[in-house]
Amino acid sequence: MDNDVNRVRPSPRVFRMPSTSPTRSRARARAVALGASALLALTLAGCAPGSEPAPTPSPAPGTTDAAEPIFASDEEALAAAEKAYEAYEYLSLEIGQDGSFDVERILPLVTEKYAAEVIEGFEAFREAGLRTTGRNVIDSVSLVETNNQSGDVSIYLCRDVSGTAVINSANEDVTPADRDLRMPMVAKLTFDPESEALLVDGSELWPGDDFC
Repeated sequence: MDNDVNRVRPSPRVFRMPSTSPTRSRARARAVALGASALLALTLAGCAPGSEPAPTPSPAPGTTDAAEPIFASDEEALAAAEKAYEAYEYLSLEIGQDGSFDVERILPLVTEKYAAEVIEGFEAFREAGLRTTGRNVIDSVSLVETNNQSGDVSIYLCRDVSGTAVINSANEDVTPADRDLRMPMVAKLTFDPESEALLVDGSELWPGDDFC
């Protein structure tokens, strides 16, 4: 294993896949799910089992000079990733509370690749006439891996959505009653040399053991 790549695993527990409400129409369910991609982690992609994040390949020997590490330590990488993800989460919920208008505000916090997915989710949320109230809580953040050559950082986190709700255009609470209130997540971030900051490059429900 390359010295620049470090991996940490959470302690195992039983994983419970979140269920979806069978009473909603397909169109509304898709809109809610896509919109919640950045808001409540009830995404269509996020609910499907994924694979454990793979380490970023290291450059072949002799192809690059030894570069100065982006992070001085794993602790620094974890702190930077946690701060960047919490900023993304906070602004995502703020946009959701505003009815998902002015979604471009999220662009400085995400990679160009991930931006298209996030904006699609917000637009679907807005078109469905939905908004959010309350705040998620992010806790139990731990390191999955870092790569000081590429600037990639992956983290585990627990998202507590018990303080949030989804409201429709009639001001009715349409939050799925059977949603999981604490969700094990894995998020990937990558270092952007231009802004000298970590940007969110994706997040999904952790498909392995439930560590929350």
